[in-house]
Amino acid sequence: MALWKHPFDKKTITSVFGATARRTSPHRGTDYAPKANSLIPAITTGTVKVTAWSDCLGWYMVQTAWAEGKTWYIGYCHLSCNKHGVNCKGPKQHPDGSDNFVRLKVGDRVEIGQPVGRVGNTGDCSRGSHLHSTLGRRIKSVTGGKVYDLAAFIDKQAEPERCPTCKKPL
Repeated sequence: MALWKHPFDKKTITSVFGATARRTSPHRGTDYAPKANSLIPAITTGTVKVTAWSDCLGWYMVQTAWAEGKTWYIGYCHLSCNKHGVNCKGPKQHPDGSDNFVRLKVGDRVEIGQPVGRVGNTGDCSRGSHLHSTLGRRIKSVTGGKVYDLAAFIDKQAEPERCPTCKKPL
């Protein structure tokens, strides 16, 4: 079984998957709000697939993950920028495309707990520094498409395997 863990204490969750309060549509991820610029640890081991800018999600990174015999994609969004900080305005401040938010590149392997970025407030859909995290079966799920409840999925993956007969942890 793959190891998965919440990037921050669950007490820092400020918006859950599917929430509709003060929203025009259900929330497509889980928001964690530790201190601005906090290092974000990888939720599980995988490979970096995308590092990009979205007008809504700001700087974001997508990594692969494996669980339940399938490949999944985890998105880390609203990331801080190394060069311009928590409130970076994106590519306009990076005409050379360099040093956007994290020094990871597509194809790099990340290990569970390894820093993958910093908590920021980038993108038009951010209302204060936080990590908006998503889970999908396709890379494009991060910016559109079907997504799943990442917090519930992490909790499920973190549970120890149990004996089918006696239900005790193996």
